[in-house]
Amino acid sequence: MILRVSSILLLLCIVAFPGFPASAKGEKVEQVVLVLWHGLRWSDLDSFQFDTPLGLGFLNTRGGGGEAVSGSYLSIGAGARAVGLSGAAGFYQGEQAGKELYRRHTGLEPTSIVQPKIAQIQAAQSVSYRIEPGALGTAFVDANTPLRVLGNSDGVEPYAWAALVAMDGWGRVWEGSIGSEFTILDPSYPYGLRTDYGRLLDAVLSAEETLVIVDLGDPFRLDQYQSQLVESQRQNMRRLIVQEANLFVDDVVRNSSTQTVVLLISPYPAEQDARKGFWLTPALCWGVADGLLTSGTTRWPGLITNMDVAPTILKLLEIEHRQPFIGRPAFVAPGSVSDAVTRLESMAGKIEYLSRYRGQVLRAVVIAQILTYSAVLVVLIVSTFLPDWAVRTLQLGLLLLIILPFGLLLWSRAPLIVLLSFVIICFLRIKGFGVAPLVGIICAGTTVTLIVDVLLGSWLMRYSFLGYDPIGGARFYGLGNEFMGVLVGSTLMAWATFVEHKKIAGRWRNALGILLFGLVTLVVGLPSLGTNVGGAISAVVGFGFAWITFAQKRIRWHTVVTVALATILVLGVLMLIDSANSHGEQSHIGQTVELVRRDGPAALVLIIIRKLSMNLKLLRYSMWSNALIVALVGMGASFIWPSKYICWLKENHPFIAKGIVGVVIASTAAFLFNDSGVVAAATCLGFASSTLLLLALELKHDFVASQTHIQDDGDSH
Repeated sequence: MILRVSSILLLLCIVAFPGFPASAKGEKVEQVVLVLWHGLRWSDLDSFQFDTPLGLGFLNTRGGGGEAVSGSYLSIGAGARAVGLSGAAGFYQGEQAGKELYRRHTGLEPTSIVQPKIAQIQAAQSVSYRIEPGALGTAFVDANTPLRVLGNSDGVEPYAWAALVAMDGWGRVWEGSIGSEFTILDPSYPYGLRTDYGRLLDAVLSAEETLVIVDLGDPFRLDQYQSQLVESQRQNMRRLIVQEANLFVDDVVRNSSTQTVVLLISPYPAEQDARKGFWLTPALCWGVADGLLTSGTTRWPGLITNMDVAPTILKLLEIEHRQPFIGRPAFVAPGSVSDAVTRLESMAGKIEYLSRYRGQVLRAVVIAQILTYSAVLVVLIVSTFLPDWAVRTLQLGLLLLIILPFGLLLWSRAPLIVLLSFVIICFLRIKGFGVAPLVGIICAGTTVTLIVDVLLGSWLMRYSFLGYDPIGGARFYGLGNEFMGVLVGSTLMAWATFVEHKKIAGRWRNALGILLFGLVTLVVGLPSLGTNVGGAISAVVGFGFAWITFAQKRIRWHTVVTVALATILVLGVLMLIDSANSHGEQSHIGQTVELVRRDGPAALVLIIIRKLSMNLKLLRYSMWSNALIVALVGMGASFIWPSKYICWLKENHPFIAKGIVGVVIASTAAFLFNDSGVVAAATCLGFASSTLLLLALELKHDFVASQTHIQDDGDSH
């Protein structure tokens, strides 16, 4: 049954990602025109009404660090997140001084357009993954296929953004013009220059190269100059520049041949949006199909990344290459343009809301955990008898901490269900419902909801405060580390409390346990669902040790070897499944295999370094390190009082005790094998620490109450 479901899911994934069609009429694409519009907003595109098929989406413009603007443009040509460098767009065309400088720096003969700082650009790429600035241009050079760049964004300094996108790995562009022929002196425009759109249009339409990259110029100059303008003048100037740019793009689309695809992207957001950290900009594609742009990188209809642009162009033009692109070719998910616009508007509002409040909400969650744990620990240490209502209040606090991930998952879509769930849990506890069954109900509900969401495309997770951040761009699909930790932790505690309560016979317990753990491991690791490699390791290790202890077997050295072999086997199977997919459809584990196959062991070393550096960074600066520490402190301190709590727990709740051990082991694996392991470990361990404190609080209360009762009886006699 599981194999059948897995096969169906894999088939659906292959059907869902068919790749980019050739053109609107099924004809081979002979030319791509890439238009770079700096600081473009959706509100600027109201006048776009074309008969040509139109695909729309957001473009994630994040770079890899350094100078932000040049990093975003470099990322387009590299097909990976590149590190920016001040002056990276300062190309030379025809100047003798520039040629001599380039020849001196590289030992190569200069071409028409060159960047003498290419060595500095390459040296700036101090990242823990392989990246080649200029990979797009290199692919065209290797294929002996010409491309052309047109236009500039010169102001006080020279800016040739089109050349920066199009250059090869040696900082060379073979054909094009980035000089003053496309600008007109005009004192009413920023820096006294404006783009000569008439001449630029003629150059685009007459270009015979298969790729033409166009820099509009005026939008960037305005973005750089706007601090010099009063607000009314800024708005008037922006309105004029937007109108002229619209007309130019309109003319390009209307007058291009049916074998030409026009891509309009905004490589970097407007300054106001960049200051807010909103790194998503419009991306439009004319000449393929109506609908939403997406890619194998995001698997999110309506969202692509700057890393996908270069692979998309090469895919459209059917150019074979061996470049180390991290991005994947984009394609259009068919649909009407009006529906696409509506969905994008809704998406923008939700993403902006999440981005604005995510930090505040998660900080409040961690603070609530710290305060609740601290109050419970004080009560456990102090021997004073507490009234029943006070104990139940603290237990309610712990139960609400356990149900919080479920609430954060559903809040964006069904806030009433979340509130009702909280009320029901409070009502049941007030009426004396046992804490262990309540933990089981909450964890089971969390597990089932997460599994269903992943199988249906992770739409709840995408718009959850605890989900992944499409603006940050670390992950766009599948299980993020936050909810991966939640799924593993909730599954272990749900199964432990169920087995504890139902007293299932050993044979059935073992069979059902391996079925449940296997299903959850598939949800975490199946490539068609967005493999979380570190999560798959955490699941196999945590579930493996828990299943062995549930089977009433002791953990010995050969147990460790068995679990390690099972982990290797599961990863090997996932690698084989994902490696069978095409390059554009592969998930993270398939991409890892491809990297190792191409770059050898050095690729694994870079991955390990990236994971270690990310975890060290999170330990130092992330609020999740506080959540992890307080969970560890809570687990350790829960043994302080009663002094024989661990013995009582093993005797009275043996399977819950084993489940807690499984969660601790899974959390440790999550910490070690994930690039944000601190987050995964914190969300996973919370289920164990809260359950421990709940039961310790109940034992302490019952013990003190009984002692007080005995003392009162003695005094009365």
